[in-house]
Parts: sequence; C-alpha cells; structure tokens
Amino acid sequence: MRAALVSFTANGFATEKRLVRLLTEAGHEARPYVMGKYALQAAARDTEICFCAVKEGGLSAWAGVQFEEMDALVFVGACGIAVRALAPFIKDKRTDPAVVVVDEKGSFVIPILSGHLGGANDLALLLAGGLEAMPVITTATDINGRFSVDSFAKIRGLTLANSETAKLVSADILAGEPVGVFSDFAIDGPVPDGLRTDTMCRHNIWITISQRNRPETGNVRILKLIPRCVALGIGCRRGTPAARIREIIREAMEQGHVAAESICAVASIDLKSGEPGLCETAKELGVPFFTYTREELSAISGEFSDSEFVKQTVGVGNVCERAAVAACLEAAKTGRLLFGKYAKDGVTVAAACFTPQLFAAEGG
Repeated sequence: MRAALVSFTANGFATEKRLVRLLTEAGHEARPYVMGKYALQAAARDTEICFCAVKEGGLSAWAGVQFEEMDALVFVGACGIAVRALAPFIKDKRTDPAVVVVDEKGSFVIPILSGHLGGANDLALLLAGGLEAMPVITTATDINGRFSVDSFAKIRGLTLANSETAKLVSADILAGEPVGVFSDFAIDGPVPDGLRTDTMCRHNIWITISQRNRPETGNVRILKLIPRCVALGIGCRRGTPAARIREIIREAMEQGHVAAESICAVASIDLKSGEPGLCETAKELGVPFFTYTREELSAISGEFSDSEFVKQTVGVGNVCERAAVAACLEAAKTGRLLFGKYAKDGVTVAAACFTPQLFAAEGG
C-alpha cells in the first residue's frame, strides 16, 4: 500500500513521524508531507525522516493529486480539514482511496472514506494499534459484528458488480433478514450468520465468473461477485499491437461468456517474454505476465488442441491452452480450461480457471 500523510502543527508532525515508522515497519510505502508554519519549522529541525512541504496550489491541489495516485491518505489534524480538502474528488467507494484522520496527539484514529473496499477500517486498526490509540469505526456492519459483503469482497479479491445492490444486501443483514448466497464454485466452509445457501431470498449473492446475469423477478435482487481466478493463455505473431490483442481477448471472453473482471494473469511461452504487445496488454489489464519454457508447457497434463505446425515452430503443440492452465497451477495448484483456443489474425487466446477460496478462512 502507498500512503500519503500530511500534518499541520508541531504536535501533528511528531505524530506523523510515528505513523511513518508504523507504516514502513508494516511493509507499506509512506510519503510524508507537512503544511503550516509550525509544522514546517518542526520538519526543518528534524533529521530523522525526509518530509516534503505542501506548497503550490495549497492543500486541495495536493489532495487531488494524492487522491488519484495513492492507495491511502492520512490527515493528522481535524476531520473537517480532510473533508473540505477531499470533497471535490470523491467519486465511488469502489475506486476512492482509503482516507484516515488521526488527531494531532495520536489519541483517535478515524476512517472517513472507503472503510471496506478501500481498506480504511483495516488501516485505522493498524495505526491505532501502533499508536495505542482508539480506533473510531462507524460502519454499521462492523459495530454490530455482522457479515459485510464489502469487506468480504475486499478480502477475497472479488469485484462488486453493483454497489447499490450491495447496500441492500448489507441493509437486510443488519435488519436480521436472510440473504441467499450461491456460487459457481464449491463453498469451502460454513457461511457467516445471516447467509442462506439453501433458498432464494429477497436479496442474494451470486459468486460467478459469468458475463451473464441471472434474471431478477419481482422484488428479488442478485448481487454478482466476480472472483479474479481466470488466467489467459495468449500466443501472437511478432509485432502484434496491444490494442489488437485486447480486442481479440474481448471477443474470446464474450464467446466464452467469461467476465473480464475475472482475469488474474496473462501467460505465454518464454519466447514471447519480451513481446511488446503482450507486455502492454498485461500492464493495461493490471495483471502479471507469466511465461513458461516449452518443456514446462509440454509437462502440463490434459487434453489440448495441439498443432503439428505449432510444435515444429516453438517446440510444443499448443501454447495458449497450456500456458493458461500453467498459470492457474502456479497460482493455486489447480486449473481447468474454461474455453480452448480462440484464433484470429495471428492471435490465439484460451482461458483457464482455478477454484477460489471463499469462506474457508472466515471461520464461519
């Protein structure tokens, strides 16, 4: 996690230093800033940690930049300062960074934005523990000890297809109303209180990688959660641009009815490790790019649509299907083909999937 911090007073600066140490020791990147006469004076006298001054454009301009670039923002000061600085930039809890406020003496830690999906609640607990401060958590599911679909999605790396339906699911759980949970994958443990796996309820959770939506009738609503458990195996002619590869991926996913949000990796043969189009495609998708030797691909067991021409060219009869399964095996020790080779314009795409862990580590 990358976190930007800012303080406004000498006391705030001292607390900010403690927060920087806490974040760094926890393995996070901390970028400290100071603003205001006395904070700047304190920072100028300090030789322990390098701080930057908030200058051009003032706090609002600084906040706008950090809001776009960072995973978390920590204000050491009053909540009102943070609210006024960030108000113009708040968009969606699915994409907004975590925002936490710590009072200048380090007595209270308050998550004020993106508590679940952005991780502000978890960040607040981390900082409060290190400061021996009081975390002030206000999200309803947390204070009532109930299942939170937002937190569940965050922990499991699931994409919420509809945040409005997520609110309805949370409201029912808080009201003691049952919520159905259904999955295209095995539910590997007891589900939390309030969830029912044996009946369709007014509001329901569907864990799936399908592009399709289940029909909603009457007052029944379905929240689709999409796990990132699909690896794409790709082969291409040298010099194929990323835009063309992405277009063929889109076509293949649509034909296979697989949601794009489920993609967790791109894979190919090691001969393509430096192929610009594939590297750029993985970067655009925000996923790792794995490559395997022909020996590693040949060792993958299963039924694949091997080609003698491909085997003579690269040493293995099928790259995309084997590479997709290999990436799944690397991620989770299991993998199966979702759809075989889709070929067009010198690009081949296949998809494989592993079974995501769902409730096993939740402890019920």
